[in-house]
Amino acid sequence: MKVRVLFILIWFFSINAFSQEIDSIDNINNDYYVDIEIGDDEYSEDEESKEIEVKDEISKQSVEFSEKLLSDINILRDRDSLVYHFSKIIGENEILPFIDGINKLNIDRMFEVIFYPNTEKIMYVREMILNENQAWDYIYENVFDENGVERLFIRHYSTFKSVCAEVAFELSEYFYDENNELIKKTYSIFDGQNNPLDIDDCWMEREDYLIYKNFDELNSKFNLPLESIKNKELKSKESVNNEEISNSVNQKQESF
Repeated sequence: MKVRVLFILIWFFSINAFSQEIDSIDNINNDYYVDIEIGDDEYSEDEESKEIEVKDEISKQSVEFSEKLLSDINILRDRDSLVYHFSKIIGENEILPFIDGINKLNIDRMFEVIFYPNTEKIMYVREMILNENQAWDYIYENVFDENGVERLFIRHYSTFKSVCAEVAFELSEYFYDENNELIKKTYSIFDGQNNPLDIDDCWMEREDYLIYKNFDELNSKFNLPLESIKNKELKSKESVNNEEISNSVNQKQESF
């Protein structure tokens, strides 16, 4: 980055200062314009695209645990089993259960919540934020263990203003251990055809976002209306055959 500096020499500190005529800026010689080079690199390192590798076997097992949880979550989402949908209307503060037929143009953001099978413990919260064109700009996925600790955070971002592609997609995954210590981070950026892009060629409008330590911390911000569904819908949805998934999750929890 170059900065042009104008040095103006005004000799009013001399003993004859009050008797001298000060030159106007128009009369200053061009030699007083100086180019100063600041730094060797014009681009700072992009924090979002940084990656962290697993350092030891225990951390690797913890990552595998989180990946298996996410696999179970995706099965439940595909079946729409134990999945509860909420929405926040533009201009409103309260988050309410999603109602079929609601005008999606009025929605500010939507949430998906998944319980651990046969419990009232939260396994997963997905937050989807709409842009002014009613497209999903930001999606945040939070995966919790049965102690409520955040074990995996996934950030999705898409933009049509990336320069490097008609539309660019970012995917960041943050893996945490049982103490919520970051043990791995992955990053990828790709176009609409899943072709990889180079972040150095792209312009991404970074947003501010939070990664919560646990479910209670997340819910202290959103206050999801979970009590309204625990006694009614939770039991009815659990009538779906989820024994295989439940056993799978329980086995993973026992291993940690």
